[in-house]
Amino acid sequence: MKTGMKNFTSFKWRMALLALGVMGAALQAGAQTLSRRDADEIRVLAREKVKGLNDLLNAIANEDLSNYERRYLMMNSYMPSNDQIFVNDGVIVEDDVDPKHKISAPGLDTPIEKYLSNFDLFYTKSETNTIEFTNLVVSDVKVDKYPFVKVFYTQHFKGKSNRDNTPYTPIARVAELRADKSGNDWFVFLTRVAFNSADIAKSVPVTPKPSATYDSLQRKKEPVVSQASDRKPVAKPEDAKEGERVFKELNKPDQAAAANARKWGAIKLGAGVAALAFGAVTYSMLNKDYKDYKKRIDNPEGLTSYAKPGIYVSVGAAAVGIGVSLTSLFDFKRAKQLSQ
Repeated sequence: MKTGMKNFTSFKWRMALLALGVMGAALQAGAQTLSRRDADEIRVLAREKVKGLNDLLNAIANEDLSNYERRYLMMNSYMPSNDQIFVNDGVIVEDDVDPKHKISAPGLDTPIEKYLSNFDLFYTKSETNTIEFTNLVVSDVKVDKYPFVKVFYTQHFKGKSNRDNTPYTPIARVAELRADKSGNDWFVFLTRVAFNSADIAKSVPVTPKPSATYDSLQRKKEPVVSQASDRKPVAKPEDAKEGERVFKELNKPDQAAAANARKWGAIKLGAGVAALAFGAVTYSMLNKDYKDYKKRIDNPEGLTSYAKPGIYVSVGAAAVGIGVSLTSLFDFKRAKQLSQ
């Protein structure tokens, strides 16, 4: 009799646990459900974000941009701004700047800042666009801790590596993106870019950990540089032809000169702001490191001695930023004179 009661009690516990498991799964499924409209919107935004990465690489590889303008674009891509592409500055990219890297392998994971800097340093510059993403395929939206999606594409680097003039071959890449909703709007950002493989196609993305600088700027809702994009456009052939046609029809050289002066004024102002911001961010990071250093050392050296040459770089960048910003005023003044 006792055995029968024991078995019955055990059976009741098993049924209760099963019921709890079913209820938990149902609640989890309900929490993970996205409407078809939301899923479609996320997929569209993901595709556009990957196209934005394509545009960013083409802009960095454009020989008409200065070093400060390129730095401005790169920083805006992973720090809070209207041009932000990556979720934060902790994003990891599998290196493809070296033409020998064609598939996933140990040691290729590169922080986004270093990846873009290497691309700027080692990929040949040109007047025309030489990077193209084709065969874009957007996966279905899935939900883990947040909605995420993957975009598979073929990457074409049509330029060469300036290390040894080696040409690139088309490679299969995949971008992982996460989606977050604010009010009625979805925001989608890249969390990782890698070589396409069966493992990564099935894996669940992990949001990278941002730096303290990024967290601080995000909390204050302040961009690291001016949010208004002063990115110099990369002209397409059809745009150039249309511009030439309009120019001939209007035949107003003074207006064209005024527009050109305004354009360069805006570019110089953007580059100046970027240089100032870069100097400020660099100094802030050096100062934080120095404070940590003083806590651990009995007789610490001075900030200037400890932080060189980085502190000279930050001060120099700020000085250049002020100078470039001031020269933009002359361009704006000239533009006003030409348009009168």
